[in-house]
Amino acid sequence: MHAAWKQAAALGAVLLLTLTGTACSFLPGKTKDTPQPAQPSISPIVAASEDYYASVAPFQPNQTRGMLANYGYRIDFSHLELGLTEIARETFAPDKYLFQEGQQLKREQVNAWISRKKQNPEALNPEKGPRTLVHILEHDYLEKDSRKLAGIVLGISLSPLYQDTSGAEKSYSSEELRTKGQQLAAQILPKVRANNPNIPMVVALFQVPEKNSSLVPGHFIMSGTVGATDSSVSKWVPINEEYYLFPSDAAEKAQPQVSLQYDKLRKSIQSYIGEYIGLTGLGRFSGGELNELTITATAEYDSRTVVLQFTQYAGGLIDQLFDKNVHVNLYVQSMNQPLAIYVRPAEGKPYMHIYRK
Repeated sequence: MHAAWKQAAALGAVLLLTLTGTACSFLPGKTKDTPQPAQPSISPIVAASEDYYASVAPFQPNQTRGMLANYGYRIDFSHLELGLTEIARETFAPDKYLFQEGQQLKREQVNAWISRKKQNPEALNPEKGPRTLVHILEHDYLEKDSRKLAGIVLGISLSPLYQDTSGAEKSYSSEELRTKGQQLAAQILPKVRANNPNIPMVVALFQVPEKNSSLVPGHFIMSGTVGATDSSVSKWVPINEEYYLFPSDAAEKAQPQVSLQYDKLRKSIQSYIGEYIGLTGLGRFSGGELNELTITATAEYDSRTVVLQFTQYAGGLIDQLFDKNVHVNLYVQSMNQPLAIYVRPAEGKPYMHIYRK
């Protein structure tokens, strides 16, 4: 799934959403009858080294966005959304399907599911204690030729926290949370299927980060496929994905070798530049192996030539210290603006960009 995270770093790769002229009028005073919905058209896609889904126009916003403000949970939507598109590739090939924001699940429906049982008969969360079901995100996939709905991907976000019989707050293990997620999916899927017959579906379980964690994102723990005529997952596959912040005690304990490599990078950069540089790293591990490292270097530089030299030097160290199969993103920034970016893909050539302003 590492390609999903590479998408977030690729420069110049964007999806342009074009609005067709028949969609609506922006001029005041129009008294024409309400126009019929426009036929979806393919939006142009900028050529890039990544394999993106093309999207459809006119753009329609996702129905379940912005629902978490009242619940106190943090979800890294960049990781969740890009991860869902990567999981979707295994079932819905980008050369055969178009991407569209989820339109089948309505906001009121999802609100009912994530509420408490004493508040709503449709609720799937316990009456007391933390909510296990935090959010449901939907992505739709349309056939390229017919532009008709051909697949649905659901991201079910889960919190591992729960309240035991004594009222104490505890945390599910990964296996326990996978079991809870499967049980919730078994209740959600028939409801989705009722309004979407004969549509294949993919379900991904996403564990949200701890509430007090601002740097370490959530991660996927399991995915499953649902046949076009089924209302349950035919096969669940565990996903062994973890994130570690560098430097940190947790990373040093769980990933001592990578921690040592990162420490060498940090000390070499510090000695080269002779000034204090704030350096933080976020490593993504699959099956215990590092496959992506994102490094953020924060410093106050007035000279763009200094930024250039620093980025070149850091890029050379990255090549020396980290295996070629690890995708590395280096972001150089001041407190107020980006200064440079260096990306070394696991496949392909590295590239660097220096911001002029």
